Amino acid sequence: MADRHADDAADGTTDHSTDDDGPDPIAVPGCPDTYAVDHLLHGQPTALSSYVIAGEAPVLVDCGAADTVDRIRAAMATLDVAPGDVQAILVTHVHLDHAGGAGELAAACPAADIYVHERGHPYLTDPDRLARLKESTDEAVGMPDAYGDPDPVPADRCVSVAGGETLKVADRTLGFVDAPGHAPHHYAAIDRSSGALFSLDAAGMYYENRVLPSTPPPSFDLEANLATVERLQALDPAVNCYGHFGPGERGAAADELAAYADVLPEYVERIDALRADHDGAGEVLAALGERWQTPTAYRDVAGVIRYLRERED
Repeated sequence: MADRHADDAADGTTDHSTDDDGPDPIAVPGCPDTYAVDHLLHGQPTALSSYVIAGEAPVLVDCGAADTVDRIRAAMATLDVAPGDVQAILVTHVHLDHAGGAGELAAACPAADIYVHERGHPYLTDPDRLARLKESTDEAVGMPDAYGDPDPVPADRCVSVAGGETLKVADRTLGFVDAPGHAPHHYAAIDRSSGALFSLDAAGMYYENRVLPSTPPPSFDLEANLATVERLQALDPAVNCYGHFGPGERGAAADELAAYADVLPEYVERIDALRADHDGAGEVLAALGERWQTPTAYRDVAGVIRYLRERED
């Protein structure tokens, strides 16, 4: 896994530590002014990351859950990023561990436009749809207020993207890429100046130097996800920035993407083989083997089983 406190001399950053008891912002290696934020989701370190691009025209990449917004605001304070200076908030997809804090951050950052995939736009802006999304999320996770109680984002603050657009902020250009597979409302963004690819969940999870599957229901799609990996590979990124968790190794993004293109179909094939003799996600998970055990393994197995059933119909 990438060094969580990368050599400051190598990337031109300085050391930062937070004023509270939470983890320090994590310097993305070789990417000046770019930091990962540990949201301590459900109290667990390294469960969820978002990103702050500091500098002259700050940008936030993902918002975390509604009940973890304090982590990104603490990181902004540590990095001397004033909320009023933030120019853009990128919501890579509307799963509520990533998008639940968008309403609060939009209110705190009045100059920022909020960039969301066109397929996810209604779920951020329509209070009824957001409430239904929260209800279904709480049911899927199995706890009330699983990711807090999200506020909607005013529609006139949102910019819909579909892939192919660019965002120019000061001397930094971010390119948007359609990135379905994990979810149909997912996009990725690449910082053309640093080579940082903000894939978040579009290219899996990254733990202990391994790329692992992220295949949640109801909309995981293997073929769409593999096509997304190809599009991301064509960008030739320098470092991949994950939502679970943090940056990968600088210079290894191509290898990590290639590994995901291999891991994902292998995972689906393994689950497909097991489900003939095992009933439901719990039994399949128990038989899957230690290699595939992750914090979200039950959810991801359920997503693959649903995908396989829909493919058969």
